[in-house]
Amino acid sequence: PTKTKSLPWMQVLDWKKACPQVKLVPVEAPEDEEEWQYPVNKLRNKGLDALETTLFLMMDIDFLPSGNLEAVIQRNFLPASRVDSRENDLWQQQQQKVAMVVPAFERKNANCTSISGCKKFLKLDPDFIPFSFEDMGTCTKKGNCGVFHADEFLEGHLTTGTEFWLKGDFYDYDPVVDADVPRKLTCFHSFNYEPYVVLPWCKGSTPYYDERFYGYGKNKIQHITHLRFLNYSFQVLPEGFLVHYPHPKSKANGIFRRESKFHHRQSMSDLYEKFLREMNEAYVEPTLKQCESSVDETISQ
Repeated sequence: PTKTKSLPWMQVLDWKKACPQVKLVPVEAPEDEEEWQYPVNKLRNKGLDALETTLFLMMDIDFLPSGNLEAVIQRNFLPASRVDSRENDLWQQQQQKVAMVVPAFERKNANCTSISGCKKFLKLDPDFIPFSFEDMGTCTKKGNCGVFHADEFLEGHLTTGTEFWLKGDFYDYDPVVDADVPRKLTCFHSFNYEPYVVLPWCKGSTPYYDERFYGYGKNKIQHITHLRFLNYSFQVLPEGFLVHYPHPKSKANGIFRRESKFHHRQSMSDLYEKFLREMNEAYVEPTLKQCESSVDETISQ
């Protein structure tokens, strides 16, 4: 959201001349709303309501997609023509409940304290951000790239099994289509798993984000947990990925970590525990269980 006085919407709408495929949805923030109160899930739902596609990927603005991402997404959501007609209805139902995990990485060794300072990395080195699977493999081997936030929030992306992905272990055999399909996750290491996922969009069926979550913390985890309780099948997208571009820490992140002053972190954690209780009351136990070697530090089923 933005205040009209500081950034007129007519100025923003001029971007359509350069990027006609971009659809902007204006949302004006209340005058008394602070940055750390950013209504992230409310805005995500605004985006969902504006969708004109059958698939969507909800990603953060500080991530860059690999060069092949759109192509591999289209290729790995198998069309019905690949399926025997006798199995077509079953396959279509399965495809409507697939969450395709897009592996997320970060560029390491790139500390910067200003936006301009961060931009210089790419200006000085055109290969600073890897855009192909091969380049990502090279970047990780050199220690310049790694799983997003692995050093500060291991649970966030551990379940993806990125070590298998980097080895090219992309597929599992599926007898329904008599073909290899993207590798399926068989369990969750944590209730704090928060991958970026490609989802089929079907209004009334695909769940919205819970708008009680705002600011920094738990807002995306909540949505992944909801998908899990709805018994979505989680698969890992081959070859395509996202890379986090380095930038200074946001004000919202700082407030989330200064718990003694703002209490926002505890507030979101308490809300997430309440949300989990609601899921357990509303649904049967999800078929995708906790892994035996769970790293959960907050709450277990």
